[in-house]
Amino acid sequence: MSRLIGFLGDGVTATDRRRIFRGTIYSFLIQGISIVLVFASNWWLVRSTDTTSYGLYVHVFNWVSILSVLVMGGRDDLVLAQLPKYIGAGEDSRVRRLVRAANGWVFGATLLIGGAFIGIISLIPLRSLSEHRGLFLIAIAAVYFSASLSLNQMILQALNHIRQSQVVEKMVRPLLLLLFTGLFRLSAVRFDSRVLVLLGTIVSALCCGVILGLIARKMRRLGGGVSTAEGATTGGATAGGVTTGEAATPGGATTGAASPDAPDERYGSKTTYFFIISLLNLLGTKVTMLILPLFAAESEVGVFNIAYRFADLLIFPFFLMHSVLPQLFARHSQAEKEYTRSLFNESTRLMTLISLPLLLVNIFAGHFLLRLFGPAFDNGYGALVLISIAQFLFSLFGPANTILMMQGREKYSAYCLGVYVVILVGCSWWLLPVAGITGGAIAILISSVVYNGLLNGITWRFYGICTPFLTFRRKGE
Repeated sequence: MSRLIGFLGDGVTATDRRRIFRGTIYSFLIQGISIVLVFASNWWLVRSTDTTSYGLYVHVFNWVSILSVLVMGGRDDLVLAQLPKYIGAGEDSRVRRLVRAANGWVFGATLLIGGAFIGIISLIPLRSLSEHRGLFLIAIAAVYFSASLSLNQMILQALNHIRQSQVVEKMVRPLLLLLFTGLFRLSAVRFDSRVLVLLGTIVSALCCGVILGLIARKMRRLGGGVSTAEGATTGGATAGGVTTGEAATPGGATTGAASPDAPDERYGSKTTYFFIISLLNLLGTKVTMLILPLFAAESEVGVFNIAYRFADLLIFPFFLMHSVLPQLFARHSQAEKEYTRSLFNESTRLMTLISLPLLLVNIFAGHFLLRLFGPAFDNGYGALVLISIAQFLFSLFGPANTILMMQGREKYSAYCLGVYVVILVGCSWWLLPVAGITGGAIAILISSVVYNGLLNGITWRFYGICTPFLTFRRKGE
């Protein structure tokens, strides 16, 4: 253990290190089970239908994901950035008001954006959309369910309920999909795309109901005092160095109990940038698969999706840390550059340490893993390796984006993501017709190199921070 801590570095407090390790372990267990369940459910769906129907199912829910991000409008990142500050200051009334306002926004925006989307694809003949209008009419309800699920997961994470914030989507959702698919198989030999979309929508509805119930319970408890989040206790226990019974100023001095009627802040500019970041993030993960149907058959979308899911194992450590790091970076002010640097270095080393074995698994066992889904999926091996390398860069370069978003520099995060998406769209449009799904994977790799390099350049400028593995940049420290 001492050797591991020596590799990770020093400068991080014992409390924060314990939170990082404990949160990472919880996330590792939940996400590890989730990966097994997600691949089992996808394997079961592929085996229960044909590649064309599965490809249409993936295509429809890619658009559900995009519409969900539009519906949230950046509220998911907003609650993650603001709630830890309000909790640390003992401002429970602001916590409750922000939670209610964010959920109300999601409901209203779903009616507006969902209706507009169905109207557009009904009135205007759009390739790969209008011809599947019947499927989108079923799936449009999943837009609200998915958006509400994502938003309230972030609320639970911001309240430091790390396990509960992940278990619904990561474990309950794939379990229900497996269960319902098995029940349908009792009456039907194979599924078509309509049945798959209906099942996905029903599962989303049930998961949404579960997490809304969890949020309602947490808000009732919060009404009686500061939330007893996982890993913290009330009555003077500290949360990131600030006692939960007192409000704290940004500099760390206590100011006494916060007023329950503290006025709401204006979030216009911040929410706009968070919305842009969320949208660009989603486009960054979906744009290649959205362009692919224009140049290839639906079956190729299914093959690319499975290869992408295996490659996403490499982003797994990054997301593990993301369940803990945003709250820590949000709690510490921009003035604490030295501590931010230590936190960044330690988390980057830990992410890379976990990612490297996963990269080797995909490279050496990729053919075997893809063939589990059928002989046709072996064609995705080249894409699997290239996307895996692209995802590995996110761990190697560290959580630079998280620092910028949680410490008031979200516009720079949005700029970098804008460059990433533009390069990805351009390269995908150029390479997909030439090299198919392998060309799409090359586009993802090129974009990842540029994006992570830009982020590290910006964090170096503002904080003197870059990945600890670029030693030539750190000689002057």
